[in-house]
Amino acid sequence: MDTLKSEHMDKTIHVRPLEEEDFTAFVRLREEALRNEPEAFGPDYDSYSTAPLLDKEHYFERILKYPFSFSLGAFASDGTLIGMGCFTCPYTMIKRRHKGIMWGMYVKPEYRGRGIGKKIAELILLAAKEDAGCEQVLITVTPPGSPAHKFYESLGFIQYGIEYQALKLETGYIDEVLMMKIL
Repeated sequence: MDTLKSEHMDKTIHVRPLEEEDFTAFVRLREEALRNEPEAFGPDYDSYSTAPLLDKEHYFERILKYPFSFSLGAFASDGTLIGMGCFTCPYTMIKRRHKGIMWGMYVKPEYRGRGIGKKIAELILLAAKEDAGCEQVLITVTPPGSPAHKFYESLGFIQYGIEYQALKLETGYIDEVLMMKIL
């Protein structure tokens, strides 16, 4: 975890890899993200919120395998988890382990505009390159032209395709923008 040691945004926000004791905070923030922004995530709130606790624990355990699968959390000075982002690299697949996937990015609305999401993304990209040995990072963004799409462009991601009707909500289909960044 050399790349991610004691990273601070400022004196009030601390970004670090999530650990086992962060499970409850992770579940709460994940549920908030799925509830508040259903168009931005593949999983849906109802399925996730009603899933058995053991399923959520197994899901969380899979993202605690630094540097190939991890989640970074941004914490307020009172210890509240206010943002997160995740990364996965298929390190056991020799032909694909040069590519990682960034996913699950979310910052509580009241903390947006402070550079928290940018700091999380930058640290994920740094760890992907230096610790996981990835050469590129992929992400999917919905909907096209959204603030998230513009955010990833500002980080140097480029669009390489669109998956039409990638997600189906009660209100209709949503396309996903496929983006990548060479590290």
